[in-house]
Amino acid sequence: MSKLKSYEVIVKTSGEWYGTVHANSLRDAKRIAEDEFNEGNLRQCGEEVEAVVAFKQRTRSGSWSTFERRFQPIDSPDKTLWWDRKQLPAGIDPHRVWTILDCDGKLLVAPGYHFVNRLDYVVCELPWTDEDVRQPAYRYD
Repeated sequence: MSKLKSYEVIVKTSGEWYGTVHANSLRDAKRIAEDEFNEGNLRQCGEEVEAVVAFKQRTRSGSWSTFERRFQPIDSPDKTLWWDRKQLPAGIDPHRVWTILDCDGKLLVAPGYHFVNRLDYVVCELPWTDEDVRQPAYRYD
């Protein structure tokens, strides 16, 4: 018998429902999350499931090379990877913006706009998702 793993899940409806399930795989975690949501009779209250997201929570910061591969950062007008707040294009999708943060002398990039410990921003081709917000940041090295 295999050992069950813990997966974080998000059930998206008109709102979002969060939780943790124990399953053998991501596919099973998604199915279990939707079943548990339905058993709560929330569909009878008009809550229709739009999507179910399941993911394995990371415990450490991701590497810069993983970040580059997943989100494809683009150069600023100055031909660098960091963007000053004034350089950000008007109307940019906020899900394409990451903030470079100084956290105790370590540089990290976190999804979205942050203001405390902010150095600059990184703009990417591919947007971040709700799952990325719940994971540790990526190292900026």
